Amino acid sequence: MKENPANSLFGTIEKPANELKTLMWGFLMDKGQKENIPALKEYVYDLIQMTTQKSAGQNKKLQAKGHIDWKELDMILMSIVIEATCLVLSGKLDELL
Repeated sequence: MKENPANSLFGTIEKPANELKTLMWGFLMDKGQKENIPALKEYVYDLIQMTTQKSAGQNKKLQAKGHIDWKELDMILMSIVIEATCLVLSGKLDELL
């Protein structure tokens, strides 16, 4: 049987994924995270535009007018979550309060 490569990092454990998650979050917390407030604002404004535009953004004529295709919704939502997480982990959010 092949050796599990995770064992060299964490030793022999029942669920190496749990240790990996802990290691990843520890890295973000210890090393800090750089916030990108302009990117967060851009994604939020894109979401606002998508939810208020009169189409699903699939029409090429409307895309030329700035309508965003709803196929982009998942990516925009995930980008907002990631940038908001970075803002919190960076400590800059606490400075704003």
